[in-house]
Parts: sequence; C-alpha cells; structure tokens
Amino acid sequence: MALMMIDLKVVDALNRCNVSDMERVGRELDPSVHNSCQKFGVKVSEVQSALVHTYGIVAFLAVREKNPKQAAALWKDMSDFCDVALTALKGMKERFPHCGTPELCDLALDYKIASDERHTQNLRDSECLDQAIPVGLFPNKN
Repeated sequence: MALMMIDLKVVDALNRCNVSDMERVGRELDPSVHNSCQKFGVKVSEVQSALVHTYGIVAFLAVREKNPKQAAALWKDMSDFCDVALTALKGMKERFPHCGTPELCDLALDYKIASDERHTQNLRDSECLDQAIPVGLFPNKN
C-alpha cells in the first residue's frame, strides 16, 4: 500500500462541498412532498459524517503536532468548518425540522465549542515556548 499524506485543504474543500450540496438540496426540495425529508436526511448524514471524521482527523494530528501554534491552527480550521455547517443549518433547521437538522446543529455546536477550547489552549501553550525559564524554578545541584 502506497503512503499518501492527507491534505487538509482537500478535506476542507470536500467538506464545504458536502455543506453546499446539503443547502442546494434543501432549497430544491419541497418539505411537504413525500420523501423530501428522507432525501434531505441523506445530505444531513453526509455533513454529519464530515464533521465526525474531520474532528477525528484534526484530533489525531493535533495531539501529535510538536508545535502548539500548528495544533492551534488545526483546531481553528475545525472551528471554521463548524461555523460553515452551522450557518447552512440555520435556514434548513426551520425548513426541515424533523430530518436530523436539530441533532446536526447540536453536534456542530458541540464540536465548535470543543475546537475553540482546544484552539485557545494550544495558543496558551505556544506562549510558553517564547518565555524564558524563571530563575530559581529548578533547585541548584551542587
């Protein structure tokens, strides 16, 4: 099996396509027509899968990242993707309230909050890299 690196820009582009596709289908379908919710629900599931998998990828990469600023950037990108999903879901949640949209909103919001917390923590950790070790922190060994 050939080793291939994951390009998060490609993942982000695919994720945004999933969100755009969900929005498009949601606009095109009439909620009062039989099977509309089922068809729209497929797109909701695709966005949910994108959120879950992307969060897992970001978490996997962030904990292995040696530079906390780089880890913070990963979490910022995840938070931004959550924002994209939440923005798209605002209108869809009212239009298709029984097709998984409230649950997806909750998931996206939970992931956004967690991503923002990890982003902030990694930024704090990165500040420590720039600080000198305080004099007297370690005892002298004579």
